[in-house]
Amino acid sequence: MQLLAVQSLHDRHYIHRDIKPGNFMIRADNLPPTLFLIDFGLARLFRNPATYLHIPFTTNHSIVGTLPFASISGQQGNVQSRRDDLESLAYTIIYSALGELPWTSNSAGNDEEVVLRKKTSITVEELCEGLPAPFCKFVTYVRSLGFDKKPDYQFLHSILLQCSETVTDQPIKAPPHVSVDRAPIFTSRV
Repeated sequence: MQLLAVQSLHDRHYIHRDIKPGNFMIRADNLPPTLFLIDFGLARLFRNPATYLHIPFTTNHSIVGTLPFASISGQQGNVQSRRDDLESLAYTIIYSALGELPWTSNSAGNDEEVVLRKKTSITVEELCEGLPAPFCKFVTYVRSLGFDKKPDYQFLHSILLQCSETVTDQPIKAPPHVSVDRAPIFTSRV
């Protein structure tokens, strides 16, 4: 469901730039529960809605977002795009499942250089240790995306479905297609 929320935002020409566990909320008083992506204070257009022209790749930017969940490229000072939101989503999923990230230990703290060094030196297999094996494909794919490349959301959804099946040890029926135009996937409430 988190991926659907991010995809819904991207479909509307925006990137979030601060994907983290605290920016997802669940409304549980209805069935099925509804997931909301919140806090759009750092969001920006990644392409022109009229022409679909992608923003240009630029460098020398300040880090935007929350350090432990920031993408490697974003932390290196590059302008962010959809791939950065998806890498942050991968870190969010890992953190939500395991309760920590390899760079959230006391030794790394908020030291940008230490966190970046850990993010760039850890293997995908080490990063995903304790998660279903297919999740490595998710991280590898989002880290390999080109700056202006449209992500294959269907492929990413299929990986998450494989992970769910691995955890439950039962085939899981894929949810019916959700129209992101009508689904209350994200909200602008702060």
